[in-house]
Amino acid sequence: MANNTEDDIFHDVVMGEEKSQSQGYEAGFEAGKQSGYDEGFRLGWEKGSSIASEVGFYHGFIEELQTKIKDDDSKQRAFKVTETLLKLITELSLDDPTNTLVFEKLENIRAKFKQVMSLLGMKADFNTGQENGQLWGAINQMNRKHLPMDKGCF
Repeated sequence: MANNTEDDIFHDVVMGEEKSQSQGYEAGFEAGKQSGYDEGFRLGWEKGSSIASEVGFYHGFIEELQTKIKDDDSKQRAFKVTETLLKLITELSLDDPTNTLVFEKLENIRAKFKQVMSLLGMKADFNTGQENGQLWGAINQMNRKHLPMDKGCF
């Protein structure tokens, strides 16, 4: 009988150790899984916000630019490219994060934007900070040169 009690004690110790190890593994696994979800969410949010901000900038900028150049006969080629660019922007779907074509389409949008800027003799790129201020200044300057003041400006 004493031997049985000793076996039970050792069995309980071994089983307790295995149980603790199993519980620790499960707790660590769940913590790691949650950490991965949190990091993935944060990275997805940052990238999504960045893309949405860039596309939103292009959309708003090009729509405003169209109002400035639509009646200028010397700018009709640029106007047609802005129409193509707006079509690319409105067709861009950000609903499916697994769609790898999003980045290809975004590159096409960037290229069209650069083409518009080149056709108008403007230097522009989407960046935060001073360059955007310079870009809006260039539009204001173009507005003053090519459009009557009664049509409004920025």
